[in-house]
This record gives sequence, C-alpha cells and structure tokens, in this order.
Amino acid sequence: MAEVNASLLNEPCAVSPRAVCSLFVVGCVLIGTLLTACDAPPAVNPWRDDSISADKWSTPSQDGVLAAGHEPALRQRQVPVAEAPRAFDDVPHYPLWWEDPFEDKGDGDGVFAWTWADYLAMPYSYGRFLFNSVASPVSVIVTPPGTAMVSDGDLSPGLLGYDHDAAKGFTPEPTAERTDFFREDLPPPDVCPAPTDEAGETPGVGAGG
Repeated sequence: MAEVNASLLNEPCAVSPRAVCSLFVVGCVLIGTLLTACDAPPAVNPWRDDSISADKWSTPSQDGVLAAGHEPALRQRQVPVAEAPRAFDDVPHYPLWWEDPFEDKGDGDGVFAWTWADYLAMPYSYGRFLFNSVASPVSVIVTPPGTAMVSDGDLSPGLLGYDHDAAKGFTPEPTAERTDFFREDLPPPDVCPAPTDEAGETPGVGAGG
C-alpha cells in the first residue's frame, strides 16, 4: 500500500486545457472589473475632449476691460496709406501618392477626441496604403514625379467628395522655382489684393487701434 501511494505522489499532476482556459477567462474578467471600478482611468480618456473649453479662453485683465464697458477708440495715425500685398500662404510640395483623406479631414472639427471616424480610419487607412502601394504605377502616371503641387488648407474635390487638400501647381514663369507655384484656379500672388477693412484701408497700415 505504501508503494502504491509513493508512485501516485511521483506522478506529475495533469491540468486539462479546458481548466487553463477557464482560469484565463476568469482572470481577464477580474482584471476588467477592477479597472472599471477605478474612480478615474489610469491614462487620458481618448473619448472625451479634455482641452480647455471656449468659455475659459479669458484672463482676469480681459474680464476687467470688458466689465468696464468703455467704448473702443480708433486712433488714426498721420501716415500715408501704403499697399500691403497679401502673403502667399500656399505650401508647395511634390506629389503625395500615399495621401490619405483622413489626414486632411476627419470627424468633429475642433474636437480632440476619438469618434466613429477613427475606428473607420483604422482599417481604411491600412487598406488604402496597401492599395496605393500595389497601384503606385497608376499614381505615377496621374501625377508624374516632380509635378509641382500646392496645398492651401482648403479641401479640393475628389472621387469621394471634398477630401483632399493638394492640387496641381501653376505658374506663368518658365524659369520659376518650386516655391513660385500656386493653384491654377487662383490669380498669381502678386495680383492678389491686400485685405481691407470697411473703410477700404489695409489693417495695420493706415490705421491703428
């Protein structure tokens, strides 16, 4: 009898895979329950915009000036009005064959939090990158290497609507540099009028406040 008991003690204890799986599931449920029971998440909540709200964009000095209720005074400077050409704000670059619409336009402008568009972008952006890589010869034909492109911050119409910022550049100068290109649907930068106020004067040049 003693020999039989000794042989049983020397045999390894066999644990079934089903028991291991059950313990793993129970452990995951327990960890998830403990995490949800916390008063605050251990990191930034990606689904909530924790940036400063617009009603807090103020300072005590600004609040004091507004509370005083004084009428603003427009001071005219005794200098002749001068022309101030508008700065050329387009950004020149080369073709963006792997451009993704989600780089230019998302969901909830001005809201710094995850939305449904982020979950859509996860598989879409990865699939689009693979497709653009396979179809790169087609992109090279549409916009050959070295083509001058410009981006002005305004979305341009595409196959899926207004989803791209880049557009082909244009310039009348045959010896123009890459930075001299602008959008073909806009006048050249040197003929763009300077912004004026209601009185027809250039702000910051003919009058001061």
